[in-house]
Amino acid sequence: MRASVFFLLVAFHRACGTPNPTLQWDPDTVDDCVEWYNNSQGESCEFVRDLFDISPEQFHDWNPSVGLDCEPWQYQSYCIVTMEKINDTITTTTSSSSTTSIPTSTSINPGPTPTSWTEMGCYVEDPKLPVLEENVSPKDGDKALTIPKCENSCYLKAYSFAGVQQGNQCWCGSYIGGEWAKNQTDCDTPCSGDSEATCGGKGLLNIFKAERNNSPATTTTGTGASGSTTATGSAVSETKSSGAVKKLAML
Repeated sequence: MRASVFFLLVAFHRACGTPNPTLQWDPDTVDDCVEWYNNSQGESCEFVRDLFDISPEQFHDWNPSVGLDCEPWQYQSYCIVTMEKINDTITTTTSSSSTTSIPTSTSINPGPTPTSWTEMGCYVEDPKLPVLEENVSPKDGDKALTIPKCENSCYLKAYSFAGVQQGNQCWCGSYIGGEWAKNQTDCDTPCSGDSEATCGGKGLLNIFKAERNNSPATTTTGTGASGSTTATGSAVSETKSSGAVKKLAML
């Protein structure tokens, strides 16, 4: 249930915000910002904080240029979700009291909950429209890029598709906006972090799709007055020939 609510929140933020700022922004904004609100609609600062359930203190920490009193509020982009916030949301700890008073802890993984990633093939990039929505690699490329690393990056951002390009770029998206390459072997550039695997090519991407898992898994641990107990739910993991990273099932 908690996982379902989390994914609804991710979808809501993505519908209202953007993964990158489209206006100018405060250079002191936190480094781990993953979602932005572009203040171009005339909404008030208080409205935006309430809309995304952000406290005045938290909003100020993420956007130091805005005070606790919402001043100054300018025509610019503001951070509304951070990676730290996501990690705090998806890891919950609860305590339940009974005769034996057993504390429990439940961990949930974020993203599209794949048990594996399916290789979709080699795609050609459209000069006017990227095949996938977001490049999550540094500007000068990832010097240690692997396919599992890219898949995991897209998984953490709740994207369903991951793509590798030119050996050192990782792209993520919720859809594929391109066509298959006529020659699938054109994606032949070795990955910068794994010379045995290929990571697309110039203007070409190897794309992978996250396969959803229907088998839930939870891990709950507790210590009672008379001893300790551990209960582990079913989990499914699989490794594809594409080099996909193993994933555990989640709630």
